[in-house]
Amino acid sequence: MFAADSPRNAEVLYQESSTKERAKNLTPRQREVVQLLAEGKSMKEVASVLHVTPRTVAFHKYRVMEELNLETTAELIQFAIKSRILIT
Repeated sequence: MFAADSPRNAEVLYQESSTKERAKNLTPRQREVVQLLAEGKSMKEVASVLHVTPRTVAFHKYRVMEELNLETTAELIQFAIKSRILIT
């Protein structure tokens, strides 16, 4: 990584730590749902993997997005990558 020797670098480091902290607030099931969705699985596929209904997956996704102030699935995937829920 890089040192926090400039305001820009300090801001990037803060955002990364903030993202990881926000990820810690997710339940294990929410993390699973986010990971599978970020891997490109559909809600129906995630439901099958987790042995729940697609509606339950949608509920978890909705709650995570609401808690994290995310508006789109793309933002959810970016969050998963930044917080290392999805390792690329």
